[in-house]
Amino acid sequence: MTRVQAFFLVFCYSFTLTIASAQIWEANTFQSETAFQEKIAPMLARIANSRNYLDLSKATSRCPDTGKRVLSWAVEGETIYSPYTGRTYRQGDTGYFGPKDRNVKGEITDFGGDPLKYTLPPAIATLLLNPDEAATKAYLSIPGNWNQQYHFACKNWARFYPLLKDTMGVEWQQGFQNSVSRYAEIKRHEGMTKRLFSEPHTLMGSPRYLLGGNSIDGGTENHKLMWRTSALIYAQLFPKDQRISDMVAPQVEAQTKQLLRDFAQRLLQTGNGEYDSQIYYPHSIEGLLNVYDFSPDEESKAIAKMILDYYFATYALKVFDGAMAGGQKRGYLPKDEPNEMERMNWAYGSPTNRDMSEVVLGIHQTTTTYRPNRVIENLLQGKFDMPFEARISRPFYHLDRKNAFQESFYRSKSFALGNVYQSIQDNPNQQMVWSLLIKGNDRPIGFTGGQPRRLTTSGHSPYTQTAHSKGTIIVLSAPTKTDTIAPKFAVSDARINPWHLPDSAQLDDHEFVNRMHYAKEPLQTIREPKTTEELQAFWDEKLYSAASWLLIPRELKIDEMVDNWLFIKSLETYIAIRTLTDDHFIITADDEQINAVSSKKWKATLEDYHVLVVQGQQSGYTLEVAEQADYRSFEAFQKAIQKKTKLDDKKWATDLQLNYQSLYDDIFDIQYQADQLRCEWSLNGERLDYENWTKNGVYDSPYIKVGNGQMEVTDGKDGYQVEWKGKALIYEER
Repeated sequence: MTRVQAFFLVFCYSFTLTIASAQIWEANTFQSETAFQEKIAPMLARIANSRNYLDLSKATSRCPDTGKRVLSWAVEGETIYSPYTGRTYRQGDTGYFGPKDRNVKGEITDFGGDPLKYTLPPAIATLLLNPDEAATKAYLSIPGNWNQQYHFACKNWARFYPLLKDTMGVEWQQGFQNSVSRYAEIKRHEGMTKRLFSEPHTLMGSPRYLLGGNSIDGGTENHKLMWRTSALIYAQLFPKDQRISDMVAPQVEAQTKQLLRDFAQRLLQTGNGEYDSQIYYPHSIEGLLNVYDFSPDEESKAIAKMILDYYFATYALKVFDGAMAGGQKRGYLPKDEPNEMERMNWAYGSPTNRDMSEVVLGIHQTTTTYRPNRVIENLLQGKFDMPFEARISRPFYHLDRKNAFQESFYRSKSFALGNVYQSIQDNPNQQMVWSLLIKGNDRPIGFTGGQPRRLTTSGHSPYTQTAHSKGTIIVLSAPTKTDTIAPKFAVSDARINPWHLPDSAQLDDHEFVNRMHYAKEPLQTIREPKTTEELQAFWDEKLYSAASWLLIPRELKIDEMVDNWLFIKSLETYIAIRTLTDDHFIITADDEQINAVSSKKWKATLEDYHVLVVQGQQSGYTLEVAEQADYRSFEAFQKAIQKKTKLDDKKWATDLQLNYQSLYDDIFDIQYQADQLRCEWSLNGERLDYENWTKNGVYDSPYIKVGNGQMEVTDGKDGYQVEWKGKALIYEER
């Protein structure tokens, strides 16, 4: 029996003994344990075989005689013997992940990039299946691997160490601990350019900052959570006289636990900055799983569980067909392969029409004892009444001001539509501002769009403003009126930092400042591309094009326009799109055209989507989504659209005003703001108040309420509340 198998058996036995008397907020109320065990049964073998991990860190070169690729443990300048001809030659650049330096003993002490982000999970799985696997043990004994404590690496080491330290032996443990004791990072391991931190970064960070990282380059939310949780586990499992980043273990434990406690308390006051990110949530979650599974301290474990529950509960609220719908701080539309968060959701029972039979889960979820409690599980599995609406207030990235962004979300049985009102341009390339998710033939598929300055399958253009209610979204784009608003504020580029709240002088005008900084350029007239060359040029010139795009999944058929509407019938939904100008066209490229374009992003977009392009200095569209089950036929839906919806756009081109009656009988009165990032508008005569968006401060919905230091979670039948009282977490049934 392997160590991890014994780990599972102990948990399952405990689960069986305690579930009858468990409170509903406890992890052992999870109801799908048998199905979960069946899903993870093949995972260790799959993870072990998922990557040829011993080769990723090797230097790359070419045999001078054959031109064939050669992998070795060489450092630049060392002699290589060609395995094909025996000829010697000098190793050049070792590549992004390759060895970079040796010590006097000949040991590799430094690698490029962050290879252990990828190589440690299969190495862990390999040793759990075969603890005597010599090559893997040797690889994990290279000092250059011990020295890798960058966030992705240390999050994996913090799972490896408690699971396999005894397998590696006492001498290995001492060598590893000594490397951790010296760790201070001065360079970022992201992309091909090595950028330096403004100050050395340590595992435990600085107590002056949120989660220990400064707001300039101290790490994003997931980075900091990986560093802090790893530091906490090291501090609690290493000998007490051991140092971590040159601070003694007890001090590190106290500091990192307080940083995590502070973050957990802020979640219930402001929400989190990196909200609903399908890209980065798995890494934050995996760091927290390390604490939940291996911390010997009950308080640390309780803090980790509370944050995990927050992540899974709030994420579950917006899951559709296993994927994240609506807005995301960092994310994209669903792709052909399930992302890491979709895999996590599926393992815990979230239904999806994807084929998940060959999916590979992460090593953390495969070996964890954490489970979403019964109430969260029911939310994740869609076991609650729909439709429902939610309003959510999002903070600035570093939680230094709540309600910086306002989100609206609508979930029906066959679709989910959500939108975030942007008040600042922070990380605009990975902003999912709005998205609609519906069921595709074999996976969830999604729509999004806007002026295409940042657009691939996410991105926020400062030229685009949105209005959303229920199954209706209105997307508007227009140029900035710099001639009339320029005297209002002296814009200084040097004062813009898109990663956090503008300074106090900008506080009241940060929307204006961001608009002027990022959207000063006039919009340029475009024309429909007719040739492959024009298609590529169309993409290259999209930055300031006078247009609004809508990405429509390519597997869907678009009906011809009927009375200014485009209609789409999917598996379970009907969709109608009305363009605000007659000047529009749809790009549906054939395989030859797609293969001929040079941009990888444009190629990927054309492979997956029809691109509806609405032209004009003032452009946009309205989009309506409805349940098929609510209509006798597609024709009945079309007639309802034509009868119920009313558009008054007489003042759109001149005054940027729009009045619209939706399929859901909502009346939108919209004033596009040419000097701001959000429009002013009213819904059914009531002005939308961005400053007082949610009653409780963070989440207002039938199933989750967060704010004022409390979180309430219910599946419509059972529920509970959690709040902080001093350092204590208090739970009670609702």
